[in-house]
Amino acid sequence: MICPHCSKDLIQRQRTGRRCTYCRKQFALDPKIDGAGLHDLRIRKAVGKLSDGGRLAVTAGQLNHSLQHRGRPPQKYRGDMGVAAGLFVPGSILTLIGLGTVLTPFGPWLLLPGLLLIGFGIRQWALSDVPAPDESVHSRWTEGAFRATVLDRWRTTYGALPPGLVDEGLVRAGPPPAHPAFVLLCPDRTVTAFLHANRYPERHRALLVRDLREVPAGLPLVVLHDASPQGHLLAADARAARPGLRVLDAGLSVRTVLVDETKYTLLRDLHRPEELYLRLERAVPQLTGSQRAWFAEGWWTPLAALAPKRLLALADRAAERITAPPAPRDPAALRTGPVRSPAAGRPENPLETRRRALAVGFMSWPEPGPDGAPGGAGGARPDGPDLGRGPA
Repeated sequence: MICPHCSKDLIQRQRTGRRCTYCRKQFALDPKIDGAGLHDLRIRKAVGKLSDGGRLAVTAGQLNHSLQHRGRPPQKYRGDMGVAAGLFVPGSILTLIGLGTVLTPFGPWLLLPGLLLIGFGIRQWALSDVPAPDESVHSRWTEGAFRATVLDRWRTTYGALPPGLVDEGLVRAGPPPAHPAFVLLCPDRTVTAFLHANRYPERHRALLVRDLREVPAGLPLVVLHDASPQGHLLAADARAARPGLRVLDAGLSVRTVLVDETKYTLLRDLHRPEELYLRLERAVPQLTGSQRAWFAEGWWTPLAALAPKRLLALADRAAERITAPPAPRDPAALRTGPVRSPAAGRPENPLETRRRALAVGFMSWPEPGPDGAPGGAGGARPDGPDLGRGPA
């Protein structure tokens, strides 16, 4: 790893006790001890990228998600070709030596292990194309493990978290606005802490809540949620509980994630109850078959794993949409569909429409008078039949 203080490349014995042997300064994280890829320079770079160069405050949960694998994890198999080669080569050597010394007392003791190693190697080779059983996919670290491994150790070493990173457990919500313009509902504590840390309620006069039962009556509602069955059901429940009021679903939809899964953090839960999918089918009938199948496989994407800049822009656009006055209807707009007869209220054929227009002077053509001057407005075109005139 690279020393975060003197930029020297350190091997394991040069960083014992989390201290550089060159500059004698201590660092917080060691990838050999704390986990592959975890070191001080990577954490600082990740925080700088997430915070948009320090312009945003990001939470520890968002940092945790950023260190997660994007897209579906690599497929696991029951066997491994590398393990097969590692077993087959020494097994073959022992077998050949055993065959050469089969008449000696040591021959059978070498032959039997060699054959066993070859057998295990063949088994690994045969199973190298057989997929392993499906398993759940969780975040790399739980909230408690990430706090103990990264946050607490960083505070111990440097005295404070990197600039731009905040602990969502220490973010305190300010006083609610006296006259809120709308309510934002989001059950994810990481997302609400991020919005509070970036003064979202003050900028938009928004009331942030985490439970549908906390939503006051009479105010427009914005729902932010994960791309998960629970998230889509939350939006459907909010609409059902507030008939006649504006409810905007601004959450992360499964449709957006399925456009390109490699751009999103995908987690998997294989222990959801079957009743959840049945309720989802009834409450959210607009989901397509592929979207339902994706949920049925256990996949979901947390809203907090979105890039903080994108997440804040999404919430800002939702605030603008929910507070914008409804567009007035244009009375002069043309009505689509067949023209109806004012007398009978039935659809009118094109010939009747043309005759009525000619009767009021619309679409008429002036006839030339006796001296060649244009005639009255009710005349007919000299080169066309007078469709508005009845039979003689």
